[in-house]
Amino acid sequence: MLPAVIRTLATALLMAPLFACWTSASHGEIIDRRLSALEADDQDHQAALEAQRRLLSKIDQKLQQLTDGLDKINGVAHRTGADADARLDDLQEKIQEIQGQFDETRHQIQQITSGEQAVASSVDKKLAAALGSKAMAQVTAREKAMKLAPPDRSGLYAVAFKEYTGRDWDVARELYLEYLRRYPNDAQAGDAQFYVGDCLLQSGQPKEAALAFQKVSDSFPRSEHLCESRLKLGESLVALKMLDEGKLALQDTLKRCRGKVAVAKEAKLQLKALSRVRR
Repeated sequence: MLPAVIRTLATALLMAPLFACWTSASHGEIIDRRLSALEADDQDHQAALEAQRRLLSKIDQKLQQLTDGLDKINGVAHRTGADADARLDDLQEKIQEIQGQFDETRHQIQQITSGEQAVASSVDKKLAAALGSKAMAQVTAREKAMKLAPPDRSGLYAVAFKEYTGRDWDVARELYLEYLRRYPNDAQAGDAQFYVGDCLLQSGQPKEAALAFQKVSDSFPRSEHLCESRLKLGESLVALKMLDEGKLALQDTLKRCRGKVAVAKEAKLQLKALSRVRR
């Protein structure tokens, strides 16, 4: 019975008008125009970047060909004397020229990439400002998280957990989401998904939290935080005033997670408190 209830909940939540409280009809038109402009800019940037990448590939191939030729000449230099020396000097000059083109093209690609990131960040901020303080906070948290995020897997998870224990819920959530983007099949991906949900719940977003916790059960059934996710799902549903569904989720937690003493104890306490709530 519970999976059917959860599916009903997920459908209802996903269909909810998330931006109704933020935008008017005219506001929506403004945002649509900005998004269209962003898509056009992005297409131009992507086309330029692809052209540069193709050029870089050709230069790289040419450089490799010349390098191979240089190796061959070096191999026979002792037999060909002055002629080989002349050819070697000429080839080295060409290689230097190609290397210069290679470095210049790589620099241009870096500039285009930086420009894309700057445009995306600018548009994100403008849209967030139009949508309200909550959306702006999410953009700010994302920027901070990307500055904190190290390139390695264990480092990223450690930084995310540090922000989580420091109760910076928005930044921690973005770091865990980045972990899931980079390592969706990692052994700790299910744990990261749990922390995404808990960050949402702790920051007062029970609707989004409920969906995040349900995803742990759906996508990461072997997660060490599976039972905690079931418990938190019930808590999120209660916070949404969905008392019957919350009760079912808590009862399911108690049934499936009796071996998790702390989780089972908390589920009992919440069920007891729920029984005293007036309908």
